[in-house]
Amino acid sequence: MDCTALDESYVPDALDAVPAHASAAGMIYSFYGRLSVGNMDPDWLAEGDLPPTFYVYGTEDPFYRQFQQQYDVIRNMGISTGRIVLNGWPHGFGSDGGWVNDYAAWLESVFTNKEES
Repeated sequence: MDCTALDESYVPDALDAVPAHASAAGMIYSFYGRLSVGNMDPDWLAEGDLPPTFYVYGTEDPFYRQFQQQYDVIRNMGISTGRIVLNGWPHGFGSDGGWVNDYAAWLESVFTNKEES
């Protein structure tokens, strides 16, 4: 996209040359899709050239089955995945549940592998 497309007076700088793409995604009680509907179509998902994706969700979340299903779809697509399922936890648990360190370790492994390739 042209950096001046929205503002003709904008002067591009060095930061505009830095690619802006996700190297990993954290789906913390979330999924690819819209609002409360996870997309399970691998063809549609493949169009997004998805990065390694990590899911964290609770078994008492109303979207639990969608998280489970999409995790399987993404994994079967060959995208590097990880997940933590918090037994008995609802939607919106924040950083509770002891998942943050495991997620951080997964991110470190993704970034380390990316640097090595």
